[in-house]
Amino acid sequence: MKGRERRRGRPAGGALVVAIVLASGAALAHTVSALPVALSDPATVVAPGERLGPPRSLNVSAGGDILTENAVLDAGKRGGAAVGGRYNFSHVFAPLAAVNAGVDLAICHMELPIGRPGARVGAVGRSPYGGNLLIAPYEMAAGAQAGGFNRCSTASNHSYDTGFSGVVSTLDALDAAGISHTGTARTPEEAVPQAFDVGNVRVGHVSYTRYTNTVRPSSAWRQNYVSSSSQVVSDVQALRAQGADIVIVSVHLSQEMLRSPLARDRAFADAITGGADIDLVVHHGPHVVQPLEMVNGTPVYWSTGNMLSGMGKPSSGRYADQRTLDGLLAMVQFVERPNGDWDAYPGTIAVCTDPVTRIVRPARSSLGDPSNGLSQRERNELAVCLQRTEAVVSPVG
Repeated sequence: MKGRERRRGRPAGGALVVAIVLASGAALAHTVSALPVALSDPATVVAPGERLGPPRSLNVSAGGDILTENAVLDAGKRGGAAVGGRYNFSHVFAPLAAVNAGVDLAICHMELPIGRPGARVGAVGRSPYGGNLLIAPYEMAAGAQAGGFNRCSTASNHSYDTGFSGVVSTLDALDAAGISHTGTARTPEEAVPQAFDVGNVRVGHVSYTRYTNTVRPSSAWRQNYVSSSSQVVSDVQALRAQGADIVIVSVHLSQEMLRSPLARDRAFADAITGGADIDLVVHHGPHVVQPLEMVNGTPVYWSTGNMLSGMGKPSSGRYADQRTLDGLLAMVQFVERPNGDWDAYPGTIAVCTDPVTRIVRPARSSLGDPSNGLSQRERNELAVCLQRTEAVVSPVG
């Protein structure tokens, strides 16, 4: 395993300093440098153990929570009626496709289990701990695929809402849509972390939840519930042993609507990034955007908010908070150095759920495109969402 300091040290070259706002309101100067050049020049001096040739790179996007409350189901019904089907969410996610087309790995967070074709959806009961048991339509997987997502994390508080059958139907739906997944499993073998290739880069991605809406499954491998950092450290080490160049960890947290992470969540992130060679940590669950920070040299997105939900309505209780309409695409470029170590260049794109149509759009690029036919109301909603997001994470693309 490569040394942590070397993997995330400061790159050489001309530096551009980007300010990343921390939870405390202070700013962290993160150095972003020009990529190495002329590596194939015969005059280039390469140290023993280093390799000639252009640097490898991996571009990743990772979005916030996907939920299907009634407002989202209504949007899916409208989409389905337009194509003669039960539900269709392709139009809801379509504005994100252009962004995700520019990355190598686009990760969504499927917070709810997905049902079988034609199955009952929405609220299907009450949790023993309070709240609803929820299930998303089968068509949700194809909607995420239409938005350009090719992988999903599935470990969440809701992932066992409909028991093991819901785990199986979720992963079957994602498979049918061509979306790989991690966080829940149909077999013990599927639960074992597996590295995979994205182009010429070997990637490890694991997903965990730190709490659950239901009684935990009798077979722990069905839902990746984690209470100890040692499990994450062990899984990451296993991925490194499989040759993973880049390791990404998704974590679903327990407390909602907070503006900054809890001390216990900070301690957990510090423990896993300090104990294992992790390149990126992405948090889910708070339903609102929280800051991006560097923890032990690793980019940590404390909350990417909601990508798609039915929240933000006046009738939705504490979820009426307009911040629940806001989300992030965590945008990270990983670039290999000649010695085989990697540097991470984190950024963000604000994504906004329209409170009327539930269509999800990248805010800044949508506002900058006069040809997309958005109404003044839609533009106003995007501008306010972008303003809210920039108050938490800046700069935002």
